[in-house]
Amino acid sequence: MTSQILKHSAVFCQVCPQSVRLGKAISDTTDWNTVSVKRLDELLAVLDSNPADVLVLPLGDNPTQVLELLAKVVEKHPNVIRVVLSGYLTPLQTARASELAHHSLSLDCSPDELIEDISNSIHVAGLINKPAVKNYITSLQTLPVLPDVYDKLNKALSSERSNARQIAQILEQDPVMTAKVMQWVNSAFFGLSRDINRMQEAVAILGIRMIRDLVLTSHLFDAYPQTDVWKSFSFKQIHQRSMAVARAAQHIARSVKADRHVQAQAFLAGLLHDFGILVLASQNPAEYHRIISKASLMDQPVYAIEKLELGVTHAEAGAYMLALWNLPPRVIEAVLFHHFPKANPENVFTPLTAVHVADALLPPATSVVGCDMSSRLSMDYIKRIGMETELDHWQLITADYQTQVGFV
Repeated sequence: MTSQILKHSAVFCQVCPQSVRLGKAISDTTDWNTVSVKRLDELLAVLDSNPADVLVLPLGDNPTQVLELLAKVVEKHPNVIRVVLSGYLTPLQTARASELAHHSLSLDCSPDELIEDISNSIHVAGLINKPAVKNYITSLQTLPVLPDVYDKLNKALSSERSNARQIAQILEQDPVMTAKVMQWVNSAFFGLSRDINRMQEAVAILGIRMIRDLVLTSHLFDAYPQTDVWKSFSFKQIHQRSMAVARAAQHIARSVKADRHVQAQAFLAGLLHDFGILVLASQNPAEYHRIISKASLMDQPVYAIEKLELGVTHAEAGAYMLALWNLPPRVIEAVLFHHFPKANPENVFTPLTAVHVADALLPPATSVVGCDMSSRLSMDYIKRIGMETELDHWQLITADYQTQVGFV
């Protein structure tokens, strides 16, 4: 295991006995270049002067304050892998940690657990930041800019004082976005017993996080509108199917009693899992039509032909762009691996599991060349994480969403 982490650098915040113990154990057993930080108010300056691959940060007795510091780390040093160590957290603190950190471990974890966790994160980060993917994305003429309302919703989500009325007021500053969100809220995807006419009521029913994620997704899909040049499949249907995957993935996560933040991240990852398809199709419509035609003719997964012809898959492109916007690491991982979950080193249920299963079990979006762009269920992966007994239940869940969106 040690050989996997040679030459990496880490900053350890050793501000409590447990973190001192872990820092010393790792310094003694690895060849990492390690820097210790004794005071949290020194952390940003240390990261500025010591570029690091990894940050290990205990949340201590005031998790809310430390999470605010972590948010500043994400803003200034987005590429550093962030592992938090904690004891008890409130639901709000747990949700906040899940959005800012790559992984959360107990303060009582062993050095081996921490090393394995960081090694896995380094591996995934390397896949997200492949030079070929970076070169492809930087070759794009323009990239979407996240809307101001999304930033405001993020800040509201991390506040213990926000309420439905305040969130509605933020959203109503953008009437077009408000109309789109209300359209989704009243669609068959949510199956509400009556129409919702006020944004404040929508926020109260669905929650701030889900509303924020709908805003983000609508904005990103709007950034790649279908033009007359592209006729091979409907961008609108890709968006609609992504909503079905999102709702089914959320339901799948709930069915195994995953934490609410895991359910929420499964929903967001489902919304965005095929976002990269729109990016590739918009970049060069003729070439992408040729790619999906070849995939159909050869009966190969579309991502395999994307990789062969472009050097990048829609999953890689989508994950890289989401990382540029500092979306939650678990969401990015689910987007990256949703076609080939076995490449993810973890052996537990994560948002990736829910998205992969939902994408594989729901019928695909249609294209004029008959190309199936959905995932093929990886039973090897399902067995590896010990979830094969859940599959029958998951099939029933996805069947519900097929009926709702008219795929059957």
